[in-house]
Amino acid sequence: MDVITVHFGVFKLKCLVIGISSYIIFCCYNSMEMRKGISDLLCCLAFFCLSTSTLVSSNHVEVPALMDIKSFLVDPHGVLDSWDDSSPDPCSWTMVTCSPDGLVVDLGAPSQDLSGTLAPAIGNLTNIEHLLLQNNHISGHIPSGIGSLSKLQTLDLSNNTFSGQIPSTISHLQSLQYLRLNNNSLSGEIPASLSNLMQLKFIDLSFNNFSGHVPIFPDKMFNIEGNPYICTDGAEKVGCADRDTASLPSSSKAKLTYPSGIYNSGIFYVILGFLFS
Repeated sequence: MDVITVHFGVFKLKCLVIGISSYIIFCCYNSMEMRKGISDLLCCLAFFCLSTSTLVSSNHVEVPALMDIKSFLVDPHGVLDSWDDSSPDPCSWTMVTCSPDGLVVDLGAPSQDLSGTLAPAIGNLTNIEHLLLQNNHISGHIPSGIGSLSKLQTLDLSNNTFSGQIPSTISHLQSLQYLRLNNNSLSGEIPASLSNLMQLKFIDLSFNNFSGHVPIFPDKMFNIEGNPYICTDGAEKVGCADRDTASLPSSSKAKLTYPSGIYNSGIFYVILGFLFS
């Protein structure tokens, strides 16, 4: 619970912030006697007070989460040096992009030679829309808390050394459009629940160690090549015994366009190949 005082000329307002996502104005008063016609001004100031308290409360959560993420990573080139908990505004930090109202919506640190692991605190950045950590050396498991990022549209952890299984909580990301986990050391079966992500436009799981069956992704572009234990027709693969094995799609070419600003190149050509051997 925090009290924020906002000064505007001779007027002074106090706001009481309760909790993380709920904010109320506890009291608004001025240092002079109430005069006729000032009610509109006080009303405007009240809205300003509420907006200010929202920003501060959001940063109460986001700054510790980002600092926790930093502490789990090895940063040989100091690209995260501006991440400092003595600075209350993460919107001024490198690799972080905020919305106009000061919420962290993008975290992008591709190709920065980062290693270490991805902290569970990633699940506390609940306003994030794009998480781009591709082309690094990050290892360990993908945190299950990532399934809490209900606004996430793009998740790119490709070309790292993540291991373990895809957390089933990723299927909770109903806003997800682009999922790239290719070129890691992920294993186990691909969660069938991923096929329930109705906004998903592209998924790349190529060059891992997945086994078993591939979920059906209707009308979606996906890439699963480079996984030799995936079930295919007439092949004895790990986890495929006594199951129906359907033929995987033939190789084809597709053009993938990412949202503006996500990648500098904008357009990627993806071969949707599948191994049959």
